[in-house]
Amino acid sequence: MGTEQQKTKKIAIGERIKEVFDKKDISIAQFAERLSCDRANIYNIFRRKKIDHERLIEISKILQHNFVAESYTKNGYSHKTVSQITLVLEIAMDAKMVKNFTKTLKQMEINAVYEAKN
Repeated sequence: MGTEQQKTKKIAIGERIKEVFDKKDISIAQFAERLSCDRANIYNIFRRKKIDHERLIEISKILQHNFVAESYTKNGYSHKTVSQITLVLEIAMDAKMVKNFTKTLKQMEINAVYEAKN
């Protein structure tokens, strides 16, 4: 018999947020307050398969974990592209320019696709 390689399970972003959340010293009520939502919305976040960039940046900041760069790494983006995304994220979070970050990120995605084709 040949050995079978175990396939890596792709974890939905909500599940990953829950994993990181569980390791932090923060309650659901505190997390909800910092995200300016109610507790029920936090449980909905934990069940999501997708989440918009702006909300993911807010969550990253609160939980001090770069979910954006993590998700791009898992989706096959190069180390260089992920490093650029991380840098832009850090700048956006420091400058509280979250909305501009989304626009910049979309342009970086376009550039990364263009570089990959050439």
